[in-house]
Amino acid sequence: MFHVNLYMVVFLYMNNIQKYNTLGLIKLILGFDFQSLLDIALRSTAAAADPLHEDVTCSVDSCSLLKRLSTLKDLQTGETVAETEEPLSVTGVETFSVNYKVKWPLSLVISRKALTKYQLIFRFLFHCKHVHRQLCAAWEVHQGARARDRHGTAISTSSILCRNMLKFINSLLHYLTFEVLEPNWHVMHNKLENAKSIDEVIQYHDFFMEKCLKECSLLSPILLKKLEKLKLVCLQYAAATQWLMNSIEVPEDTDNPSYESCKVLLKLRKPSKKPNSPTQESSVIQCVLKFEREFTSELQSLRPILSSRAQAEPYLTHLAQLILGVGMDQQM
Repeated sequence: MFHVNLYMVVFLYMNNIQKYNTLGLIKLILGFDFQSLLDIALRSTAAAADPLHEDVTCSVDSCSLLKRLSTLKDLQTGETVAETEEPLSVTGVETFSVNYKVKWPLSLVISRKALTKYQLIFRFLFHCKHVHRQLCAAWEVHQGARARDRHGTAISTSSILCRNMLKFINSLLHYLTFEVLEPNWHVMHNKLENAKSIDEVIQYHDFFMEKCLKECSLLSPILLKKLEKLKLVCLQYAAATQWLMNSIEVPEDTDNPSYESCKVLLKLRKPSKKPNSPTQESSVIQCVLKFEREFTSELQSLRPILSSRAQAEPYLTHLAQLILGVGMDQQM
């Protein structure tokens, strides 16, 4: 079945996908470059031992995850929400997924519809991993700044925010991986061992897919939108932090959501006899605090949703506990 070691593949593959971050460029080179990179990544991990690893191929969707979910009529969300507006800029990382050449008789169980559901889960996890990598890179930048004896208040303030964002994304990844996918997989696997007909196999597999989609919040547009917004804030902050700390010349891109927010930070790259002057540090703190307010606001708006739904949907209890703990460092 479609259970190659995708997590190891993601780590290796992400190193190569970063430079092809725009959707248009990914579609342009998908046919010959990305498939080769994916093949290398698969052969470099434990997935190489899987006899079916050669049937894994690249896939790029034409729209965001939220938009794709809204177009799938067979997914019962149980919620009435406004039509999802497509973001002005959708990156390749957001739309990248993998495909699988399902052969008979496996195609009796993993239909095109089932494969689409696998791809939705993969895309959500893949993007969470991307956010995690970007925040880890931002954290390393902070550590480098401290190693250069830059212990100003701005660095400390930004470090606390970075730590809280990492705690959020780590909590989300832990929930998705160890509270949803892994235990549900084991439950299905145990049931399949006692299946007596192909109808039972299909029934157990369909139940597994629906349960994973629901518990991953993919069938809850309201909750998913909040999570996607939080991830976006984390990405914008990570980009802004690296621009500042690394003193890299960045072309002015007014279409970039984080450009205006970080315009103050970019001015600080100019050489100065007093790089840690009060004026500069105050400007940095104000920019960091802007990201902090936005992150905290989105997090607080997520809390009542999780708290209320956890009572009726017990699988959200642990996620609620993890998320509600984020940001406590700032309150102590």
